[in-house]
Amino acid sequence: MESTEILIVEDDPAISQVLSGTLSTFGYSVCGHARSGDEAILQVIATNPDLVMMDIGLEGICDGIVAATYIHQFFSVPVVFCTGQSGGDSIERAKAAQPFGYLSKPFSDQELYGTIEIALNSHALFMRRFGIKGCKLNTLLSLDTGILFLNNDGRVLFSNPSAGYLTGCSHNEAFFRHINDIVDWEPVVSMMDEEFSLWSRITETSMIDLIGSCTDLTIRIAGGRKRHVRLQAMRKRDYRGAIIGYIIKLDEMINMPARAEKRIPAGLVQ
Repeated sequence: MESTEILIVEDDPAISQVLSGTLSTFGYSVCGHARSGDEAILQVIATNPDLVMMDIGLEGICDGIVAATYIHQFFSVPVVFCTGQSGGDSIERAKAAQPFGYLSKPFSDQELYGTIEIALNSHALFMRRFGIKGCKLNTLLSLDTGILFLNNDGRVLFSNPSAGYLTGCSHNEAFFRHINDIVDWEPVVSMMDEEFSLWSRITETSMIDLIGSCTDLTIRIAGGRKRHVRLQAMRKRDYRGAIIGYIIKLDEMINMPARAEKRIPAGLVQ
């Protein structure tokens, strides 16, 4: 049986090393280390862990609580907070991120083990209860269809290699930047209102909530090259039905009749 893979997100190298050793003694595999919230999201995409141990007070584009929210909601990976911040405000913010465990430093090895095991079990029950089908990130990374995840502000949380090819902006370059800042586009249909930003077009298109609602665009990339794409936008909802962002599907308009039937993989849209 494969061991549980855990990502450690901790900005103190000494604590991270001790935590890594303790996890190993319990038979867990440490699949990666991150020192900031934004790096944590990138590591989740790269390593596809079973669980994330997350500090709260992190530097970077987003702190541990914001990162945990996106990791749970978009990638269906459970998070356990492991932090020295135990004040009322921190706990209230942490609760909003819907973690599957909370450990206040210092804690014992047995407290750590018990919290992880309960978190893994609770997450499995949660997924079954709400009929959530996790989607392996390596599936998204290998698709020849471009897939992007945007938060409610239009910032990019995930962009697969195909999306990077079509937009001319890799995932690392696009991460947490606004979609309007990374895609230089023009409408295929000249009568379309060119004053619309791409973000406005995405949110307008997704209002229909149907994958069949499409927008045809020409994306301008470096060197004066252009790529013609068909964009499909869908709302991403959490288990309560609240809108938490958008999933964008991009297909290059080459041999379009043969490609038009592709769909976003099951498990992405709840």
